Amino acid sequence: MKTTRYIIGTVLGLSLSAFVACDPDYAAITNPPVAADKAVAAQTDWIAAADSASAAFIDRFYCSTRRNHAEGVFSYSEYNHAGGNGSCYWQQAHAMAVMVEYYNRIRYTDPTRAAALKQYMQTWFQRRGNNYEGNASWRGTSGFGNDFTDDTLWITIALLQMYEATGVEAYFTAAKATYDECVRPRFEVNNYGWLPWKWTDLGANECTNGPGAIAAATLARYAKEDGNQEEYDRYLSEAFACFDQNLHVMATNGTLGSVPLSYTQGTCMEAGRLLWHLTGDKAYLLKGILAARGQMGSTSMNEKVDGNNVMRDEGADGNNSIFHAVLFHWAARMILDTEIDAVDARIRKDLFTYVKRHADYYWSTGVDKSDWENSYFGVKCYEPRSAGSDPYGALGAYASAAQCLETMCLIQNLDF
Repeated sequence: MKTTRYIIGTVLGLSLSAFVACDPDYAAITNPPVAADKAVAAQTDWIAAADSASAAFIDRFYCSTRRNHAEGVFSYSEYNHAGGNGSCYWQQAHAMAVMVEYYNRIRYTDPTRAAALKQYMQTWFQRRGNNYEGNASWRGTSGFGNDFTDDTLWITIALLQMYEATGVEAYFTAAKATYDECVRPRFEVNNYGWLPWKWTDLGANECTNGPGAIAAATLARYAKEDGNQEEYDRYLSEAFACFDQNLHVMATNGTLGSVPLSYTQGTCMEAGRLLWHLTGDKAYLLKGILAARGQMGSTSMNEKVDGNNVMRDEGADGNNSIFHAVLFHWAARMILDTEIDAVDARIRKDLFTYVKRHADYYWSTGVDKSDWENSYFGVKCYEPRSAGSDPYGALGAYASAAQCLETMCLIQNLDF
């Protein structure tokens, strides 16, 4: 049994007494405090904020019962009202990351709710995370493989994090099998040794190789702990190959690719950190830090709000609106890693300030808490979603907000 935890953080928190489905007492149970303006956020109780946001996120977007032909998975829209969930696969991994963060925070303080979350993970696993891939050879023996290499890697990482949170060995077994059977053969199919975007399009991209480096580095660590030097060397070599592709497209300011995206910046940050811990070579960490600085400082990544940088709107659709969640998730790991101070004494504090700025906006002006049952986080952290003709919220934007608030629970007690 593997025992080392990959998710860094302290279990914190107060929590709510029970899950509720869509019932009239929902707003009273979550009871988020109403903030008239962002100045109130200076005194925010981040645990209470995360309790409200994550409880609402799970209730609204995880299909704990059958909702328009979906059950046991996350849906694109609140309560899967439109029923258009057929291709909602890689997004499942980032929604699951929020659920895992939530579970880790409340697992000892609210065992009833934690048990419900653990069961949701099990059901999600049995549903193979809503994998729509019809090609049996691409699915692998685990059933989680997909034509898209990046989708397969996101799910692999989610399975590893579910395992590390719950200790359920089947999650680790599925993660390893998915990588070994469905990802590893793809290193050999193009001229560079990097992972291709998908079987049917062999071009490499940083969206694939960022999570590839994280998955391979994590599996390398497990192989090392098991004393399997051959597997360790192979996973580490594959992590290097993926990271090299990120370096190939990294600009001097740390941004990646022709259209930099927050989720590729985040995976490069984490991959560099993990490779540094595995090898002791600070060059990897320095590249990860450069990616973090590219995210925080680049004009292509941010817009100015009250004179400060906040992440730009990367798109409201089911793909792009969840990108910010990925950045917040990996930023937490860099912020919590105190060993980084020996290499760069400022990066953790700078990242903390950047994440907290977003959390302050999300919870003060980014959602209308006076109408909590009918309000949703938008794709911009400082603006709630405008309902327009569609009264329902979106998985991606809500996952980004909930992940940001869960991240604040992990980092709020750090003293810089």
